[in-house]
Amino acid sequence: MFSNCLNRKSQFTFALIYLFVTSLATPAAAAEQFKFPLPHISGLKVTAGDTFVIPGASNSIAFRFRDGRIVVVGKDHGVWSIDGGRTWTKGPRGPMSKTVIDLGSGEILMFGSSSSARDDGRYELPVVRSIDNWQTQTDELALFNIPRATFCGGDDGARHSGMIAHHGVLQLKNDDLMITMYGNYQGDNELADAYPVEFNMRKYRTIVVFSSDRGKTWGHPVTVAYKRMLARGLDSDSSVISYRDVPAVTQEGFCEPDLTRAPNGDIICMMRSGGRIGVGNVPIFPTPMYASRSSDEGKTWTTPVQVADRGVCPYLVTLDNGIIVCSYARPGNWLIFSDDNGQTWKGEFMINTRDSYCKVLAVAPDKILTIYHADGKIKGTFFTVQKNTQ
Repeated sequence: MFSNCLNRKSQFTFALIYLFVTSLATPAAAAEQFKFPLPHISGLKVTAGDTFVIPGASNSIAFRFRDGRIVVVGKDHGVWSIDGGRTWTKGPRGPMSKTVIDLGSGEILMFGSSSSARDDGRYELPVVRSIDNWQTQTDELALFNIPRATFCGGDDGARHSGMIAHHGVLQLKNDDLMITMYGNYQGDNELADAYPVEFNMRKYRTIVVFSSDRGKTWGHPVTVAYKRMLARGLDSDSSVISYRDVPAVTQEGFCEPDLTRAPNGDIICMMRSGGRIGVGNVPIFPTPMYASRSSDEGKTWTTPVQVADRGVCPYLVTLDNGIIVCSYARPGNWLIFSDDNGQTWKGEFMINTRDSYCKVLAVAPDKILTIYHADGKIKGTFFTVQKNTQ
């Protein structure tokens, strides 16, 4: 699907989109009541709003532009909203990758997933660039200098010649870009648990790579997480708390990372560590979701800590009110929250029973929109997330 998108030029202008959307936009399907109980969360007040079908959407992949437009992937089109998700209309394709960033001034980058090895030792990754707010797009190949990278296996038995970009990309304070990738370095030989040996799927490491030329070339890789985690020590005196660097509990290593900037300026990286074998009707093997943080713009990272008992494809948003929200999946779709710059997480609750990936978007200073698969459709639910001062 991504290759088809790379070969296609958009033919619309923003003015036409605006006219089309404002003249034909229709409300989402009749609102439903949110089905799942909300927990009491110390220090927070979370309230469920409308649940509704997003008409014409076929996937939970969604993107919110800086100007507030939201687009969700449809079968051969985009489904657009210009009012924070209250109304939707069918329109041209929007970004169809999970890894997209709006750099401002109309410049938007959409990244492919699997990097390919080159004869010169570098790797290349397909990129779509727009400099006119997605009116038109140009296909590029970004070059990555990751000297220790090698091939990696996938959970479906596929072989990737280089590291994988999944969805975490961020603009740094100096306007450089940082993107997350996962895969293997030379010497990463520990096999992922419970996968067929013939997959040669070795436990992943998560890294970040940097670009100072608007995403054309990337380098200076830094490992975020591999093999180790921070765990509470087993002190005989329960009043004494210590932490130790120990072997990480993972099925797959660290993968599918996302990034957000916390209100205090730190960067939070949330990562999957297990979830499923990608072939056949087989059991789910959830292992913890982990978080690392950087206080120096990605140059160094803390040892990963466990955040939740599961979590594939975590998505992070930092609300204007200072609360960080993370959506994640498998088993089920979930939300979890932090009100202390990502130091601790609390209040996890289920929003849907499906195991498919889900998405969270910030649509107001204290409001999120979650997007997920349910009942054979793509649905959305609004939640208001506020600090409880009572």
